[in-house]
Amino acid sequence: MAGRWQFNKANPSDVRQEVTQRDQFNNDYVSLPEALVREVIQNSLDARIGSSPAKVSFNIKILNGNEVKQLALNLKPLEPHLTECGLKLNDDTEGNIRVLCVEDFNTCGLTGSYEELDEENFNQFWRSMGGSEKSGTKGGRWGLGKLVYSSASKINTLFGLTIRIDDPMPSVMGQAVLRNHNIGTDYYRAHGFWFDKRSDDLGLQLPVIDKDEVRQFRELFSLHRTYQTGLSIVIPYLVDSITEESILLGVIDHYYFPILAGQLEVEIERTTINADTFLNIARRFEKRRSSIPFSFVKEVSEAMASIDPVIGATAPLGRKRLGPEHLAEGLVDAMKSAFASGALVHLQVPVALQSIHGRERTGHIDLFLKALAEHESPFSLVARGPIVLPGERRFTGLPARGALVARDDAAATFLGDAENPAHTGWNANAGKLTANWAGAKDMLRAIRYSLADLHGLIGDQQERRDEDALIDFFALADTAEKGKPTRRKRRRKNPTPAPRPEPAIRLEEDEGGFALVAGPGAAKWKFPRRIRVRMAYDMIGSDPFKRFSRFDFDLHNGKGLTLGSNGGDIRIIAANRLYFDVTESDFRLEVHGFDARRDLIVDWRPL
Repeated sequence: MAGRWQFNKANPSDVRQEVTQRDQFNNDYVSLPEALVREVIQNSLDARIGSSPAKVSFNIKILNGNEVKQLALNLKPLEPHLTECGLKLNDDTEGNIRVLCVEDFNTCGLTGSYEELDEENFNQFWRSMGGSEKSGTKGGRWGLGKLVYSSASKINTLFGLTIRIDDPMPSVMGQAVLRNHNIGTDYYRAHGFWFDKRSDDLGLQLPVIDKDEVRQFRELFSLHRTYQTGLSIVIPYLVDSITEESILLGVIDHYYFPILAGQLEVEIERTTINADTFLNIARRFEKRRSSIPFSFVKEVSEAMASIDPVIGATAPLGRKRLGPEHLAEGLVDAMKSAFASGALVHLQVPVALQSIHGRERTGHIDLFLKALAEHESPFSLVARGPIVLPGERRFTGLPARGALVARDDAAATFLGDAENPAHTGWNANAGKLTANWAGAKDMLRAIRYSLADLHGLIGDQQERRDEDALIDFFALADTAEKGKPTRRKRRRKNPTPAPRPEPAIRLEEDEGGFALVAGPGAAKWKFPRRIRVRMAYDMIGSDPFKRFSRFDFDLHNGKGLTLGSNGGDIRIIAANRLYFDVTESDFRLEVHGFDARRDLIVDWRPL
C-alpha cells in the first residue's frame, strides 16, 4: 500500500494536551468490547439511509504469512513513534495477528469534503476530537467515542475505507492515536495519519483513492464492501479481550432494543442477529448473563410501532415531577385497572423545554409499565432513540417492568446534551446541558423519575369503598330514630398477612469484619448473579459512601484486609467497592481487617 505515515510537529512551547479519556469507555457499566460495540452500532444507526435496517458486520481475521509481511511493511514507518509511546509491533513477521473488520451497510458513509474543514462526517470522524454536531436521536454528542477504535488496538491504530452516498469513489485513510512524544529534538502531536498527500490550501491529509491501492487494502483484510455505500473499519493488533463472543454479548446486552424494533441487523462471523433470530440467540446465554426480559422489550417495540392512538398526559413536564395534575380526570383509574390486569400501560408525556436563548421547544417521552407476573423479576429500560443507558437506574427495585424512551427529536436533543461520553447515563451538571437549556436540572430530574412517579400513581391496588370498614371501632346511634332496630355489630376476621419473602442474602457481623452469606431466597436465583458490595466507616450527619476516603482502607492494596469467598469470584472495582460474582446457591463472602473501634457500614445490592 502506497500511503505514508506522518505526525504533525508541535511547537515545544505550546501547551500539550494528552489523550486522557480512554478510561471513559472501559468502566463499571461498559467494558471495552461493549464500548466498541456501542460506538460502532451507534454511528451506523446515525448514518442509516431511509427506514430499512442498518446492517453491521463484525469479522475477526487472523493474518498470517504474506499478509503479516504486507501489514508490517505498511506499519514499519510508524515504529519509531510507537516505541516512544511504549508500544511495539510484533517482531515475528510470520506470527499470527488478529484484526477486527467492522463494516456497515445501508448507511451513507463518511460524507463531506476531503479538502475543507466542514462539519460533515469525514471531518468529524478523522479530524475532530471532543466536538460533535450531532443532535436529536443521533447517538454522539462529545466527539470522543471514536477513541474506542484506537483503544481496541494494541498499537492504538485503525484504518477506514468509505464509499459515500454522494461519491462512488472509495477512499482509504489510517490514524494512530498515541500521546504527545518526541523523537530526538522533534516534538510530535498525539494523532498521526496514514494518507496519500496534503491539500494545497490547508495542508490537510487526503485519503488514498488509487484504485489499485484500494483493491489491495480490500483484499488484505478480506473486506466485503465493493460498491455499497458505508464505512469499513479495520483495527490491527486487536486487544485480547475483544472476541467474537464478547462482541455477541455486547450486541445482545446493549442493542436488543433497535434489533427487536427492526431498525438494526448484526452479523458476527456466520451468526445473523435480527428481529426474527434475536430471542433464540439470546436464550443461549441466559445462564451466563443478567436476565433481560426480551419479550417485554419486544412488546414495548411493537407498541411504539403501532398506529393505535396513544394515551397522553394533558400537561407537560416542566420543573415539577409527574403527578395527578398532569393527567385527565379518570385516567389514573383507567391506567390502574389496566396495570392490575397485566396489560402494558403506555403513557406519552409532553415535556416543555426552554432554550437558554429563549426559544421554546415541546417534545415528549414515552413511558411503559407492566405488572410483574409470578416468578418475574423487576426490570427497567431507559433509552434515547436506539441508545440504551445502563447507568440510569432510578426505577430499579420497584415491583414492575418499565421503559422510558425518548424518541422525539426535542426531548432526545435535551437528554443527549446530558449524557456522559460513554452514553451510559445522564449528568445534571453536564456543560452542554447547562449551556443550552434553562431550568435543565429540574427538567432532567422530572424526566429521570417520571417512570417511578407513574408507578407511584398506578402501581397500587385500586381503592375500594367499604361501608363497614370502621364498624368495629365506632358505635353510631341516631337518637332521632330510637324506634328503629339497632344495627348488629359484625365480627370481622383479621386478614392473614402475606408472608414476607425469604432473604437471599444475610449479613453476619463480627469484630473487624463481616460476611455475606446465602439466605433461603438464594435458592430461587438464576446463576451467575452479581452482587455489588460497598463499605465505609459511619459518619454523623453525612453519607459515609460519599465521604469515603481511601486513607480509611483500600481494597486494592490489601494492607491489613483479608478477603475470602466460596461459591463465587471477587472483583475489586474501587477502594471500597467490589463485585461478588456468585455461581452457586450456597455462597459466602468474607472481608476482615477493618478498624474494630469504628462502625462499619456495609451496603449490598444484587444486580
